[in-house]
Amino acid sequence: MSLEHYDLIIIGGGPIGLSTAYHASKKQLKTLVIEKFGYFNNLGSSAGHSRQFRLQYEQQYMSELCLASQPYWDELQEQTSDQLIGDVGSLWFGQPISGTQEGGIPEAEQTMDALGIPYEKLDDASAIESQFQFSGLPSEYYGFFQGDGGIINIKATEQVLFNAGQASGYVTYKEWTDVVNIDSPETGPVTVLTQRSGEGSATQVSYTANKLVLTPGAYINEVTSSLGVSVPIIIWQMASAYFKKTDANTQFPTWFVFQEPENADDPQTATNTLLYGFPEVEWANPGYIRVATDFPDFSIISDPNQRHLAPSEDSLAIASSWVEQFMPGLDPTPYFTTTCLIALCDMPSPGGQTPPEFYLDYMAQSVPNSRNIITCTAGWAGKFIPIMGDMICQMVTDENLTEFNYGEYTISLDNFAISWQNQ
Repeated sequence: MSLEHYDLIIIGGGPIGLSTAYHASKKQLKTLVIEKFGYFNNLGSSAGHSRQFRLQYEQQYMSELCLASQPYWDELQEQTSDQLIGDVGSLWFGQPISGTQEGGIPEAEQTMDALGIPYEKLDDASAIESQFQFSGLPSEYYGFFQGDGGIINIKATEQVLFNAGQASGYVTYKEWTDVVNIDSPETGPVTVLTQRSGEGSATQVSYTANKLVLTPGAYINEVTSSLGVSVPIIIWQMASAYFKKTDANTQFPTWFVFQEPENADDPQTATNTLLYGFPEVEWANPGYIRVATDFPDFSIISDPNQRHLAPSEDSLAIASSWVEQFMPGLDPTPYFTTTCLIALCDMPSPGGQTPPEFYLDYMAQSVPNSRNIITCTAGWAGKFIPIMGDMICQMVTDENLTEFNYGEYTISLDNFAISWQNQ
């Protein structure tokens, strides 16, 4: 029996997978997208309504990628009446700490200076409080405001990508479908064996493709297990909540606060207290403002099936305490509590650099036909959704690609290399 053949199969139907399918459709590639759960689900890194968009990063190439992404966001916006990015600005403030997943305030300022990204310095807590509605901040807190930041409507972004792929006639979507096996021979197409989630082998179906893209987020090592390799990741379950406005005039930009951990002199008991937040928006619980903690809820895990669907009381208490102390105009009682599942890069990339912000690479050379399989996983990539699909499709059509060129910015693929591990 002949198998249904595609130019491209994408495993993982979250925002990055949908963006890849969208860009593949523009290249008229017959594309199949396989999703483990339902589309637009809240079981992975795209859980919830919103994400932050910002230009500032510690690494210059990451800020360059943010700048390069802006025309791609504009292109998507032209295809929908829903606002994809609310233009509210990005406020970073707190203490001059470094080594966090977000980087640090002075490092981000150096990058913005190098790239000519405008921002306003805020020299102390009074400067922050005079412009924004925080109150009672420690006097030594300082920071900056960058006006091009915003809040991403994550579900609307997924929807416009899904609709565009569907309307093209080149994209087929399969949901509630598990990948059972991937067979990558030395020559010829890749074969993906699937079955409907929760059903037995009687429902197994195979598909073949010239190229394969893996974008399953935290579930990456479930997908690559049949190839005998794994990606070095750790998994954070992260908690967030919404807080009811008690003052109709209360509003904030997107923000991130850098704070020294409690008990910082004792690494065994130190508690990370980084938090971030969002403005009120019509498409995400109007009348409420979202605040989230930027550290693993419960504990770091290695298997996405270990997650908890509800946040821990400890994480919610930290967020509530912050709101009560520093955010007047909000009720500190948490509502609409949620979690998301974030895979993070866990090991240095080849050459001994610090871990990349996210992984994007060809398959391990130990796997036959490796240059025809592309993997993208780990990290916070919401701000790169529309350009990431273009980057992946460049790799799909060029097996020897080494860099991405976007106008004045040249970004090396080595920045995102995977230190593949044999199982």
